[in-house]
Amino acid sequence: MIYADTDFFIALVKEDDWLRERAATIATENEGEICTSRATLPELLMISDRFEFDRMEALSYVLEIATVPEDETVLFQAADYMEQHGLTTFDAYHVAYAGGNPIISSDKSFDDVTDDRISIEETE
Repeated sequence: MIYADTDFFIALVKEDDWLRERAATIATENEGEICTSRATLPELLMISDRFEFDRMEALSYVLEIATVPEDETVLFQAADYMEQHGLTTFDAYHVAYAGGNPIISSDKSFDDVTDDRISIEETE
């Protein structure tokens, strides 16, 4: 499985997002292989006004594109990432939830914790 953090879904639902085309390509190429966490859902709701995208559409995309498995130990792992690597709460939760799987993200802070980030930015 490949873990997708919130900015992957923002790129898909924000109409003028510069990463939208690349995110759509990654979604298509990895259909059925993408997962995310429950934290992604409230995070999308929390930032929907700032990024001006449709909340219902965003939630629908997440649930259509990704599975959302649960594991309570993720919270303890996230706390450790916050402590050891100085990650924000959501970033730490995303890394912990990925459980060593690749992470689709434009957030370079993940590079300090994993070598397995699938960048949404165009690569040359």
